[in-house]
Order: sequence, then structure tokens, then C-alpha cells
Amino acid sequence: MSTSAMIWMFLCILIGFICMVTAAGGYRAGWRQPVWIGWTVAAFLFLTVIPVSQALTIGLQHG
Repeated sequence: MSTSAMIWMFLCILIGFICMVTAAGGYRAGWRQPVWIGWTVAAFLFLTVIPVSQALTIGLQHG
């Protein structure tokens, strides 16, 4: 895995955790449901979908 790929993976996971904390804070603060659910969906994407697709792409490129 190249250095730039590792940096992108780290940034995606970091953004995912920030979204998750924002969603939890919004839920506790009483935000409207669509708002904190949107943050939860964003966290799910940044923590699972994007890193997995990156890992599969990197794995397929290097055989």
C-alpha cells in the first residue's frame, strides 16, 4: 500500500469518527431526526464503504 493510499484511508476513517461523534452529539442535543441520521449515514459511509472500496481497489491493483 502506497503512502498516499494510507493517508486517504486514515483521513476517511478520521472523518467517519468525526461524523459519528457529531451524530451522537446531535442526538443528545435534540436535533431533528433527519439531521443526526444524516450524520450517522455519513459516518457509516466514511467508516465502512469508502475504506473497503479503497482496500479492494488497492488489492486488485497489486494482485
